Amino acid sequence: MSCENSSVCHILVEGVVEVMDHIPETTNKQFLINELRNRLENGIDLPVLPDVAHELIMLRNQSSANVTSLVAIIDRDPVISAQIMRHGHMAIYGYGGRVTCLDEAIQLVLGYEKALHLAMGLAAGKSLRVMMHGPLGLRAVWRHSLECALLSQSLAKELPIKGRPSLGLSYLSGLLHDIGYLLFGVLYPQEFAALNEIVEEYDHVDIREIEFHIVGVSHDMIGSLLLRNWNLPEEVVVAVAEHHFPDYDGKHAVYTKLVYLANQLIYSDDETGYSDKTTSMFKELGLDEGAVQRVLASLKEMNSEFEVMVKELVA
Repeated sequence: MSCENSSVCHILVEGVVEVMDHIPETTNKQFLINELRNRLENGIDLPVLPDVAHELIMLRNQSSANVTSLVAIIDRDPVISAQIMRHGHMAIYGYGGRVTCLDEAIQLVLGYEKALHLAMGLAAGKSLRVMMHGPLGLRAVWRHSLECALLSQSLAKELPIKGRPSLGLSYLSGLLHDIGYLLFGVLYPQEFAALNEIVEEYDHVDIREIEFHIVGVSHDMIGSLLLRNWNLPEEVVVAVAEHHFPDYDGKHAVYTKLVYLANQLIYSDDETGYSDKTTSMFKELGLDEGAVQRVLASLKEMNSEFEVMVKELVA
């Protein structure tokens, strides 16, 4: 929730100040804001996009590209190869052990576009290593991102055919929507540790409120600027930038709304039901609530599969 209660806000500010007291004066908030904005907007000392991700982006722009070309790139990275196979074996797709190689996982199960965007997201994100523990730690971010990616893709598949977005880009948008946390952790590990600590302690307060108290900028802005610097698809850049703003109605808004809705559904309480904003989003996108319930049921049955995938990604 947002910081509407003044007493909660006061407690939050006190907690932030207490943590910030342990951060050297040379990294005060205003200095950090200015430096981070400059680095992001001008691409100064940012992590370089891994070669595999760069090659996948180039492949995406080649009209003659095919599954063979895709497999040749993915096959060089054992982590991404293993993840593609894991996705091919997911119960939700119904192929299981019949998938025995990358080629089959792509051709029979995922399809070229989805496999390409999945591999692109994994290649981009897995190079950003931060602490493992906490709500913003590597395990938590990857677990949530994988769930959000699959749910965004599954929801996109349930949209009316007319105007249905790319399933691959829907997946990629969900997979990278929180990449800003990882980048911040790489660039400013001490401040990231403070942020992680406060978010864990004040889990009832809207996370962007906490970010602005500690960092002065939010993960959505950080992530979108990084992905733009990396020349990732514009649809994904927009989704990452706007996924906390369901009323965004600009270009590629459908990807923003899918990621927003996926986040709301993942964190929704089964006992209290959906919020008015969530049910309104069903209508806006043309989603049948029964279909959404079936998608969510399938997602909940995949807990062990997600655990294995996260373990491999953070190893």
